[in-house]
Amino acid sequence: MSTLRPRRTGLALTATVGIAALLAGCSSADTGSDTADGGTLVYAVETDPTCIDPQQPTVTQALYIGRQVVDSLVDQDPETGEIVPWLAEDFSANEDLTAFDFTLREGVTFSDGSDLTSEVVAANFDSIVEMAADGSTASLGGAYLAGYAGTEIVDDRTFTVSFDAPNAAFLQGASTMSLGIVSEDTTTLGVDERCQDGVIGTGPFVYDTYSPNTEVTMDRREGYDWASELREHTGDAYLDRVEFAVVTEASVRVGGLQSGEFDMIGELPEIDEPRISEEGFPVYAKANPGIPTSLIPNLTNEVLADDAVRDALRIGIDRAEINETMGYADGNEPTSALSSGTSGYTSQADLMAYDPEEAARILEDAGWELGDDGIREKDGQRLEFTATGFYEQEMMELIQLQLTEIGVDMQINFTDAGGFFGAIAEGSYDVLFAALTRTGPDALATMFQQSNSSHWAVLDDAELEGVLEEQASAANDDERQALLDEAQTMIIERGYLFPILEVYQLHASQPEVSGFAFDSASRFHLYDVTLG
Repeated sequence: MSTLRPRRTGLALTATVGIAALLAGCSSADTGSDTADGGTLVYAVETDPTCIDPQQPTVTQALYIGRQVVDSLVDQDPETGEIVPWLAEDFSANEDLTAFDFTLREGVTFSDGSDLTSEVVAANFDSIVEMAADGSTASLGGAYLAGYAGTEIVDDRTFTVSFDAPNAAFLQGASTMSLGIVSEDTTTLGVDERCQDGVIGTGPFVYDTYSPNTEVTMDRREGYDWASELREHTGDAYLDRVEFAVVTEASVRVGGLQSGEFDMIGELPEIDEPRISEEGFPVYAKANPGIPTSLIPNLTNEVLADDAVRDALRIGIDRAEINETMGYADGNEPTSALSSGTSGYTSQADLMAYDPEEAARILEDAGWELGDDGIREKDGQRLEFTATGFYEQEMMELIQLQLTEIGVDMQINFTDAGGFFGAIAEGSYDVLFAALTRTGPDALATMFQQSNSSHWAVLDDAELEGVLEEQASAANDDERQALLDEAQTMIIERGYLFPILEVYQLHASQPEVSGFAFDSASRFHLYDVTLG
């Protein structure tokens, strides 16, 4: 199998995905294929998922593990953005996007033998909204269901999902694992039990075991016969079993691939990609849609509340150096609050151009004077803050070094995923170092809208809040794009986000592995994978 190294133009969705295009798919196609040999795929991942219920987490590894056990009402073509049938064989929306009608496929069952019905879907959406209410979990699904008014059941296979206001993000959200459908019994379990014991889904694999910080295992679901038309075959998955091994050290993952211990590895370091490719291992790369890896300030911090400090940070980070040193070979530096492959993206490159001399001048004019140690002070207060993150420590250290050149002291709190999301829940951080993957521009509302209980950024800007609320309810594509343009300008110009690097998913496999496929959110499906 040849090495896959797609160019950015092949990775991105079009700038604006119209609702008509999203609704274009209304029937499923049979792409039957002979079943290949089974076997066990051993997949090494960087981080423990912490929660294996796909409706709850935001951690990347948890999402792509959970994708294998749950299906969604619809699927999204990663190349065109078109929404196509999956568990729902037919779907439509009213003109103002406040009501969405679905008709379920016949004969779909969960791995416990129970039937997929309209009542089960309603129980799923109701429970997601309930879990997301306090912002502690299910934040992605909760955002997709913003304004949820309920699910009206017409019959066992037909139902309408309604919202209090237009929800332009819902149909895309319905294609993700965050709104993946679990059994009715699963919806009655507590959040911790679902996280640790797993969920019952309709997907091609069934959870076997989860040993935190060690592995997640799953077995093939027998009798599976309702794959999305975007998959390459019908019927059961080809693999007998998948074992996700948690291997935090990148060198161990790469070495395990080279030795044959692992069939596939995730989070391949960019620096190793050329060498691994040259050695004949297929490499799979796709840009994450959503918000790039960024510094996200908490404006309750006195230093970061200073407009001049945020103006200096906006132009005081050398993104080109970071991209060249630590980015994917075919990638570019970020130029907006949204990654360039996200629908609704608009470049803010002029506002983000690196200019350390101007950054220093802004700080000087605002009264931040250089101290003897090279760090600026104002009225006895040092220009310092702490960034909290749980991955890419070397990138954080490079940013730290760059900022010292303009007299800023960025301390680093490097923690694990639990510590990171705990800091978000408590609001106990100065700056977050993170990215947020979403298939559409609603990532902005998830991150910045203060009325959203799961927001990460902490700020007080009624004008931005109004624009984000308005874009979420805009049924007209041109109107929504204009609002998204305005929101991205505000976010960058006012220093509510400092984009650092566009995130790429980099995975590698043994040469005999085939059938690996990314979805529209840069997560992946193992349904079509064979071991040769």
